[in-house]
Amino acid sequence: MAIIKNKEERKGVLFLLASAFIYSTMPVFIRTLGGAGLPPTAQVFLRYIFAFLAAIVYFGLTNKAKVKVKSKDVLPLLGLTVFGYGLMNLFFTLGILNTQIGNALFLFYSYAIITPILGLIFLKDKINKFNIVAVIFSGIALILLFQPNSLPTWKIGGLFAILASFGQAGYLILRKVLKDYPANFIMLANTFVGLIILGVLSFVFENKFYFQGGIMNMSINTWVTTIILGLANFFAWFAMTKGFEYFKATAASIILLSELIFGIFFAFTFFHEIPTYATFFGGFLILISSVVVITRGEN
Repeated sequence: MAIIKNKEERKGVLFLLASAFIYSTMPVFIRTLGGAGLPPTAQVFLRYIFAFLAAIVYFGLTNKAKVKVKSKDVLPLLGLTVFGYGLMNLFFTLGILNTQIGNALFLFYSYAIITPILGLIFLKDKINKFNIVAVIFSGIALILLFQPNSLPTWKIGGLFAILASFGQAGYLILRKVLKDYPANFIMLANTFVGLIILGVLSFVFENKFYFQGGIMNMSINTWVTTIILGLANFFAWFAMTKGFEYFKATAASIILLSELIFGIFFAFTFFHEIPTYATFFGGFLILISSVVVITRGEN
């Protein structure tokens, strides 16, 4: 590959591909756990437990100095951790469980187009003609991807996937606001707050799972899958962070789009989900829009 000029960049590409691959396996695990009877909020809560444990270890090994949160950053940090991370992953899980994986992934990746718009509104970032073209393309794509399907729950799944994309876009905007805080601290805060928020929501809305024997009857395979998903949640983030250290951001973001290809392949392999023509064309427009924003947008 011509763009890979040295050993460091090759290392970066491997980290980014590893991240995209790990992230693309998550819908398979989510569907597997859903099929095993694990409620969606409990599913995210339990996997956060193991992601948080991994984040503690990582923070302990890499933290170089004491991190102090400034008072002006408390609200942005809460927004980042509660909505941008905790609820975003819940919305993504609900999207995967209620529509085709390909549809959910394409809709989720519209965050690449939503982020510059939010940046314009909240951070007064500039938006250029390429951003506008991408927004138009993505608007057409969303119309195609929201075509009625045979499943009455499709639109519900699509709505949650869109909410997840807004959560991811919000995360990127708030991470820019909190750019002075190290990545290991942000991941620790994300998993800790996510653990608390999802735990409360799960015990409130899915209390039967905890108090009527559901959690006690979880099989060993279900527990192992939950642990793997929680650790995958952490290691995909870790690989992505490392990839951005070794490789320039523009090309790195494009490489991460390979998650869409991996995800559709796994959806076909494990669940025999065949994308419709509307999904293919809508997804193609999302992909092109994302590449345009990443390569030509100024944000």
